[in-house]
Amino acid sequence: MSGVDPAQAAKRPPPLPASQRKLAESIREDLWFGDEDPNRTAEEASRSLAAAAALAAGLKPFPVIAQRVMTLLADPDTPVAKVKKAIEQDPALTGRLLRVANSALYAPTIACRSVEDAVIRLGSRTVSEIVASLATLGLFSDAKSGFGASFRNHCVCVAAIGRVLGTEWRYKGVEHVFLSGLMHDIGKLLAMQVKEIRYEALDPAALQSPDQVHMHERAFAGYDHAVLGAHVLERWKFPDEICKVVALHHQPGRAFAASNIALGVALLRLADDIEFQIRRSRELDEAYVETLIQNGAAEYTQFSRDVLRAMWPKFVRAFDEALRVTA
Repeated sequence: MSGVDPAQAAKRPPPLPASQRKLAESIREDLWFGDEDPNRTAEEASRSLAAAAALAAGLKPFPVIAQRVMTLLADPDTPVAKVKKAIEQDPALTGRLLRVANSALYAPTIACRSVEDAVIRLGSRTVSEIVASLATLGLFSDAKSGFGASFRNHCVCVAAIGRVLGTEWRYKGVEHVFLSGLMHDIGKLLAMQVKEIRYEALDPAALQSPDQVHMHERAFAGYDHAVLGAHVLERWKFPDEICKVVALHHQPGRAFAASNIALGVALLRLADDIEFQIRRSRELDEAYVETLIQNGAAEYTQFSRDVLRAMWPKFVRAFDEALRVTA
């Protein structure tokens, strides 16, 4: 006798398809809640994540032209003419790229009048940032109000603040900080798209700080926006480092133990926290700075209170300029 209740066995969901098992396996250990049967919890959470990620990736495929341009720009030996040809396949992308390249967010000393100008004057990394931003915003162009617009604008502002922090730190991977910030909460937009999570039903207080919502998501859906977003980014062929930073930005203990992504996660978490504070008040709050320097991310990056105070106007300017770009 196996002791298995046939009625209970009948309720068990079928095994995951092979294509989805791989998607789920890497994050199973992060989805256990310590209930009476953690193996079952992991299986159900993984199944839910895999299904949502597969559906979201299908509903929101990352634009092929943007992917192609980002790949070209990642290779320093790619001729500018080749980049120009790829971008100009999409006239709308070309126009928006030049508008953003000439905005206060990038403030070129000489106006960029062509794609070649933008690549030469701003550099391949910056143009890649802009293309990724425009492609991402385009995916959720229907998010014009409510939680969708709020999440989208938050991502853009965190990306801009993250670039300020990465530049100050003189981090060579500053473009990865920008892209991680841009994508870190994309899982929320995807969850809304597949109607998996109703954010309007959450306690409003949970939406007022960076480390609350993901716990409610896990309790409700068995996974959070970080792991959902990371798996979809992986399907969209984003760099592995960005996928990992997005996946672990609410798990700083694990992230800081992984040296290859620790700094990226620390800078992202700082930018995330600072964005929430600027939304509350653009004025420098000394009490907030004191709290911030005790944050594990600030400690990891070794930013002092004096440096953070001095950088505050830059954070506010980046925040405001990012919002103007999304308008």
